[in-house]
Amino acid sequence: MSQTMYNVRVEFGVRETPPDTVITAVHEDLARYDVSVGSSPTGGLTVRLFLEADSPVDAGTRGVEYILGALLKHEVFQPHQMTGYEVITEEEFDRRLAEPLVPELAGMTEVAQITGTTTSRASQLRARLAPYLVQELASGPVYLASGVRTFAEKEYSRKPGVRRTEIPLTPIERALLDSLAAAAAGTEVASTAAGHQAVSDAIEGVVGNGHQVQLHFQPADSEVTAALDTLLEHGLVRTRRIYKKEMEKMAAGHEDDLVVSLTGKGQRHSSAITPAAGASGQEDDR
Repeated sequence: MSQTMYNVRVEFGVRETPPDTVITAVHEDLARYDVSVGSSPTGGLTVRLFLEADSPVDAGTRGVEYILGALLKHEVFQPHQMTGYEVITEEEFDRRLAEPLVPELAGMTEVAQITGTTTSRASQLRARLAPYLVQELASGPVYLASGVRTFAEKEYSRKPGVRRTEIPLTPIERALLDSLAAAAAGTEVASTAAGHQAVSDAIEGVVGNGHQVQLHFQPADSEVTAALDTLLEHGLVRTRRIYKKEMEKMAAGHEDDLVVSLTGKGQRHSSAITPAAGASGQEDDR
């Protein structure tokens, strides 16, 4: 089995760094392993060495043994003072060494540049950039530039016009929404759409201002009723009862019919093109 070069780092929780004479002696004892001794980020002591091993487990076991042996030889520490160790490949060690100590940061000007927008629009993204916030300064927030780039690539759309979050609809819910939009616009929906026939049979015609659809009374357990309830829940449509004046022009048997109209949100989510759909150039995240 070919061996791999590993770096083993061992941490010790101590209050004082050993004298230079002891550190020099440890260096001499472990010189063949390219050892280094220094202070750890937490204030203790760190000892690193390189050695070839069959696996990370083998490297860790031997590395800890060699380091503890050298320290105990000079009566520096007791084994229980070791707080932990890490084993990484030499390649990973070099990669970490090449990383900047301070990551690239981004203020609001940089956020605007990365997202391709204005600083005014960038300032409106603060809540969505919160996961990448490093510090809030008097001059404004500071973010991890890498996080802002990830946000710009995966979550933020710079396309003008309406942006929306897709609402999952069943085939009959989609057929009902599109049929309502098409009826209001005076167009047709392809009859191949799943659930189209049931929806088509339920629509009586257009009433009111010409953009409202009369929906024939449906039993509570019908699939059209269930689909309508879903559209109402998502705010895609609104309903009302038939007005008395409208009833005078209808044949008997329509007293319990509903008048359904699409909301602006419903128009945006329908596949059919209605006169009101796409009329607004404002951004909308719904």
